[in-house]
Amino acid sequence: TLTNLGNAHGSLGDSKQQKDLLERALRIKEQHYGKEHPEVAKTLTNLGNAHGSLGDSKQQKDLLERALRILEQHYGKDHPVVAMTLANLGGAHERLGDYSQSKDLLERA
Repeated sequence: TLTNLGNAHGSLGDSKQQKDLLERALRIKEQHYGKEHPEVAKTLTNLGNAHGSLGDSKQQKDLLERALRILEQHYGKDHPVVAMTLANLGGAHERLGDYSQSKDLLERA
C-alpha cells in the first residue's frame, strides 16, 4: 500500500518521498473511509511525523491534533494508540518551544 511504501521510504531516510506518498494515501483513505475513520488517523499520524522529520513541526502538530481527535473519539482517551499520538504531539510542541503544552501532553500519555 502507499502507506507502507511511504513508511519504508521514511525508514530509509527519505522523508520527502514518505510525505508525498502519505499525502496520496491520505486522500484515498479519506475518500474510501471518510475523514473521521481510524485508518485516516493512522495515516495522519504517519504524515505528521514525516513533516516533523522534514523540520515542519507546525504541520506535524496540526496533523497529530487531527489524528488525536479521531483516535480519542474511536478508542477513548485511555487506549495505547492514543497515548502514542499524545507522545508524538508532545514532541512537536516541544520543538515549537511550547514546553508547558508538551509537558501536559506527555503526562497524559
